[in-house]
Amino acid sequence: MSLLEHKKTLLLCGGIILIGGIFAITAQSKSTKTSTAQDLSLAQTAPITSLDTAKITDAVSSTTLSQVGEGLYRLNANSQVENALATKTTVTDHGHQYTINLRHDGKWSNGQPVTAKDFVYSWERTLDPKSKSEFTYQFANIKNANAIAAGKKAPTTLGVKAVGKYQLKISLSQPADYFKKMLASTTYYPMNQTAVEKYGKQYGSSAKKTVYNGPFILTNWTGTGDNWTLKKNPRYAEAQSVKLNHINYKVIKSTTTAYNLYQSKKLDAVTLDGEQTTQNQNNPNLKTVSQGRIGFMQYNEKNQIAANRNLRTAMSLAIDRHQLATKVLKNGSLPAKTFGIKNMMKNPKTGTDFTSDAYVKNTVDYNPTQAKKLYKQAQQQLNKQALAITITCGDDDASKNLAEFIQSQLSNRLGLKVNIAAMPFTAMLSKVSSGDFQVNLTSWGMDYADPIQSLQILESKNGSNMGHYTSRAFDQALTNSEGKDALNKPARYSELVKAAQTAAKDQAVTPLYEGRTGTLVNPKLKGVVYNKFNGDADYRLAHIAN
Repeated sequence: MSLLEHKKTLLLCGGIILIGGIFAITAQSKSTKTSTAQDLSLAQTAPITSLDTAKITDAVSSTTLSQVGEGLYRLNANSQVENALATKTTVTDHGHQYTINLRHDGKWSNGQPVTAKDFVYSWERTLDPKSKSEFTYQFANIKNANAIAAGKKAPTTLGVKAVGKYQLKISLSQPADYFKKMLASTTYYPMNQTAVEKYGKQYGSSAKKTVYNGPFILTNWTGTGDNWTLKKNPRYAEAQSVKLNHINYKVIKSTTTAYNLYQSKKLDAVTLDGEQTTQNQNNPNLKTVSQGRIGFMQYNEKNQIAANRNLRTAMSLAIDRHQLATKVLKNGSLPAKTFGIKNMMKNPKTGTDFTSDAYVKNTVDYNPTQAKKLYKQAQQQLNKQALAITITCGDDDASKNLAEFIQSQLSNRLGLKVNIAAMPFTAMLSKVSSGDFQVNLTSWGMDYADPIQSLQILESKNGSNMGHYTSRAFDQALTNSEGKDALNKPARYSELVKAAQTAAKDQAVTPLYEGRTGTLVNPKLKGVVYNKFNGDADYRLAHIAN
């Protein structure tokens, strides 16, 4: 999400995260036997795919980069911006001009200083069409960014300049009151030009071919392994504040396996599945946090069957989301009301939550009778009595359980034949990115609290619009919210609601649940900052109490 990411973007289903097409389990804590060593043992549900800022599309990689890298800002527990490398920010010209001063003691792990040019280089490189980044849309507010991404202007025309060694000037084509939150995303992290040019296309493909400027450095990652270690970075500007020596990660897809390892003190924290969450309701070490994530089904509208709106709506109305949340996920997740989550934004006039204002009747409701009527209409339109679809999803336990529940619901309520194609995350991501799917069971993680974080991926030209949804009304509403109404809170809110309602009526995607998760954490682990909006854990100041 910050796609996802920080994270940003598509996640797998169940209790995992997918950014721009990605996911992750985040665990935190420390076992008693190693507490004096200030080491943690944690789990992820998928491997790192890259540490190249321009190439990252998944939450595991983005989460890792957020711990080994550092940008201008970071988000605190309330999703509010705090300075990281930035020391002073001045906004002028009615929100169009940002002048940002940088601290002078930032260092890369190769010994070079972190300077304003590192940000300019990183952003220009990501926007260059040669990088094939899926997150160029995040730069849309910056002058010439869209034209650069489209290959119509040179990367050097981007509205960002280094003024001396430690000052950035950013010119926006359209202002946004959440722009500083965007700058906290890993997509906006700096890159060391010397290292990138040294390793070329291999930069970020292994621990040894990456340089770092964050609290930790990565070790023991060859680019394909399921184990890696974060080690305290002695060159980090605030190294004296970092107490943890090592964070050891391993990929564990099975929640049962992870839970057993936690109980045997071989993992220091564990993200629970629904059954485990229920069993631990009275455990004082259980934390339930929002994931800043919307679970949904996306449709490939270039596929004749999936492109039928009546079929998509019939599928949506045949799913009992309350049962999905309470009987299948069982981790505190909530039935989705729209393509967004609670606490993203409030109505500036009434205080009503965005999800309530954006809700459209008979788009996400459980209505088997209406679902059957729409299904029959779809059969007639497609001239097929026997319809079948294939749901592509991850091969982890949570994803497969959710897919099987949906399979049962659609089969029993509609008579629709549903096949499940469960596969490793990287394989699923490759198939979806190439358009080789009908329906993808996934989720989208958001970096900061604003409806634009989810709605933007449905824009017709957005690189993460894997389903190829196209609507002039939707695009115009988002254009207005990011353009003429960007700094007019009531007007912008109205446009965002309009966009969400348009997508709901079109069944652009089928929202399923608002992600929550239960995590068991050793009470001796102190100083971890959990973001209340998306549950992200920042270990920069974490330590193990004696």
